[in-house]
Amino acid sequence: MKAQEALFETRNNQEDLLLRRIKELEQKVSDLNKLHRELSESEEKYRMIADHSGDCLWIADLKTLHFTYVSPAVKQIYGSTPESTIKDSIADVMPPYSLETVKRILQEELALEAKGADPGRSRTIEIQEYRKDRSIVWIENVLSFIRDDKQRPVAILGVSRDVTERRLLSEELRNLAVTDPLTGAFNRRHFMEELNREMERSDRYSIPLSLIMLDLDNFKNINDLFGHETGDRVLKGVVDLIRKRIRLPDVLARWGGEEFMIMLVNTALKEATKLSTALLESLRKRIFPEVGSLTASFGVTQYVGRESTDNLLTRVDDLMYQAKQTGRARIISDVTRSASRI
Repeated sequence: MKAQEALFETRNNQEDLLLRRIKELEQKVSDLNKLHRELSESEEKYRMIADHSGDCLWIADLKTLHFTYVSPAVKQIYGSTPESTIKDSIADVMPPYSLETVKRILQEELALEAKGADPGRSRTIEIQEYRKDRSIVWIENVLSFIRDDKQRPVAILGVSRDVTERRLLSEELRNLAVTDPLTGAFNRRHFMEELNREMERSDRYSIPLSLIMLDLDNFKNINDLFGHETGDRVLKGVVDLIRKRIRLPDVLARWGGEEFMIMLVNTALKEATKLSTALLESLRKRIFPEVGSLTASFGVTQYVGRESTDNLLTRVDDLMYQAKQTGRARIISDVTRSASRI
């Protein structure tokens, strides 16, 4: 009898335990279903945000750099569709120079990973990219990594925004700040900034640096005889003539009135003097409407390492003034200190 009671009690205990286990499992299933609904709702919410955002959201595989997701805003910004873009890689949507920038930044970010950088960080860059018609737009990209369960970066999450209008306006404002409004040559303030930068570079790497200062001869007579509008056209023509003779890294500035300054990077005195000779010859051959040909007086000097900016500018100004005083239409450099007439 006691054995039967003990067996009955054991069965009751097992049933109670089983019922409790079933209830626990039912609760877990309910919790999982609730979590699934919340995740689905959250995913749908963020998908709707991505689909209706004016910014283009995209994901690219870190190894292949191929897109795995592109939001509908790609049409507004790039003139493409998510379906066509998803077949592309990052290399297909940007010029080579922009691609090099992106690859360099990825290398930098992956190097930071090895140093334990904040995994939640992001990087913002502005680069040029292609629209579907291959026209160029400026794009601001906010980049971050998507990670696996071991926190290793496996994909790139990007948010792209068209900043072409802002970029063009910024460049226009910058141009207004650094250029002479009449001739389009750089102004004195910008020239001084560039000169100080190149002097430091010359000191660091022993790179030659030369200056040419030129003053148009008898320019006052042009304004008096033909008017200031004609004089302005002459100044613009002179700037155009000089630009065709100098290289892209060189800096041309209107120093004041009819005076101009040319900074020649990685150029020694001998080459700077040759350029001055060529410029004087070009002025003689160029026929300006109403005015005819022109001449100018040139001072040419080379930067001496560790000297002050004031000393360098005073020297080239003195050389130009000496050219004026000794007959105009000539070039005086540091070496000769004497007029050489063409």
